[in-house]
Amino acid sequence: MPKSEKIVIKTVSRPSDENAQSLTNWFFESFDLSGKGDTPERKMFSTIVNNSLKGVGTTSKELSRGLKLPLSTVIYNLNKFIDSGLVVRKGREYYLRASDFESTIQEIQAEMITEFNRMMQFASKLDELFEREIYGTGRGQITTEKREKGNKAAKQ
Repeated sequence: MPKSEKIVIKTVSRPSDENAQSLTNWFFESFDLSGKGDTPERKMFSTIVNNSLKGVGTTSKELSRGLKLPLSTVIYNLNKFIDSGLVVRKGREYYLRASDFESTIQEIQAEMITEFNRMMQFASKLDELFEREIYGTGRGQITTEKREKGNKAAKQ
């Protein structure tokens, strides 16, 4: 995961009607990409998704012309999409991260699991360092108890 990538996921109520527009809106809100309603950002994202599903990329100039938006606005929003992990840039073209939404979310999930596992290793090391400060020798008692509790919770 690039250092600058930041994936924000909010808990948002599932839409009552499951059409393409309401589910796209749900993704947007879940990934904290824009406000509610039919916004230029959502139109840009929909264009990228539609083209990606056809195997075609979308350029910033195409989005700017097609949606009658300043190129600076398009670039700003494209960077937000990239930072969210949903969109990737290949050359001058932008695509949905994977070939479809489900694969995109699976890739993001795998990345997050990897990152959380890495964080757990650092958390464990940090616990050991604090224990050394507290007990002088790093007895490991607190860390062992936490791991046992965590393993029990994970199994449930």
